[in-house]
Amino acid sequence: MYQYESEAIIYLASSYDDPFNPAIAENHRYITDRFKEIGIHFEYLPKIISDEKFSRILDYHHPYLSNYKQTDSGELEFQLKKHLNIATNKPVFIYLSEKSEDIYNFELTALSNELTQEQLSGIVDEALRYFIPIKIGIEIDFKKQEDSRPMFSMGDDTFSGLFCEEEEKAYYSKDADTNFNTEAFKIPGDLREKINELKEAGYLSKLIEFLEELQKTTRKLSRLRITQDYKIYLMDYEMKEVKMSPLPKALYLLFLKHPEGILFKELTDFRTELMDIYKNITLRESPDKARLSILKITDPFDNSVNEKCSQIRIAFLKVVSEEIAENYYITGRRAEPKNITLDRELVINEHTSRLQGL
Repeated sequence: MYQYESEAIIYLASSYDDPFNPAIAENHRYITDRFKEIGIHFEYLPKIISDEKFSRILDYHHPYLSNYKQTDSGELEFQLKKHLNIATNKPVFIYLSEKSEDIYNFELTALSNELTQEQLSGIVDEALRYFIPIKIGIEIDFKKQEDSRPMFSMGDDTFSGLFCEEEEKAYYSKDADTNFNTEAFKIPGDLREKINELKEAGYLSKLIEFLEELQKTTRKLSRLRITQDYKIYLMDYEMKEVKMSPLPKALYLLFLKHPEGILFKELTDFRTELMDIYKNITLRESPDKARLSILKITDPFDNSVNEKCSQIRIAFLKVVSEEIAENYYITGRRAEPKNITLDRELVINEHTSRLQGL
């Protein structure tokens, strides 16, 4: 249902006995198709709130929002009108777009308590005539803004096109630290597809802001819980489990223990500590195999550590969006310590708690 859409027309009722409400619900497909003719999505709040795809989008991007399905759509419509400074007590179509801060509304007037298909069609025709020039104007302004931006920008880690193939291959084969910002941030195609599928439409972002306001909730990070059996949970996001295989999990717990960060070139100094964590997690793995795994992951000239950092990042991206996940996985600049930025006050490590209680 929710392909990425930057703009939408949303219907807001005037009251529970608004004569347009049953007409909009009954003719939802017809109205949707009419607005689609000019490339604008149409939304009806009761349908949004009950839609399963919208639920998955919220769960991925806004896991801190709870019980939104119990939101009274009439109360939400009232709050939306208040937030958007829409003074009329009539029902309205409002136009939301991520390309413009302006909000446009078209008042609906009913000639009777029961709308006929012909009357509704005439009202939609009027709305289309009102919104088409607005849409065109916004598109023109947005295109001008896009054209005025620089053609490209290059950060510290962007080298595409600067080297010939042999030079580029030599550059990216130096060491794990040099390759971190490329190798540790790779994600598989199926996950990328899932993320794109759950991408939050521009107009939905604004709607969700209103949901947050209605629930008096703002974006917050969840506490991270490490259980006795080394499972990892985002406690405040309905106990979402972040699943990793033993080796990336051991590396993650090592970095979690060191908020100051660790330089990749100094990973050899942490071999014993990492081995202890790894053995506690795996239990059944042979000592020789465990030793080889730890030797590879702590070798600053081996890509193993970047592969495991990538797996850690992927594990979080499977359950929450990048904007949230980046607070939990391992990040860092080249030649600087890599670390997990999460405030350790949000970490509940049952192993640490047990030891402190002895």
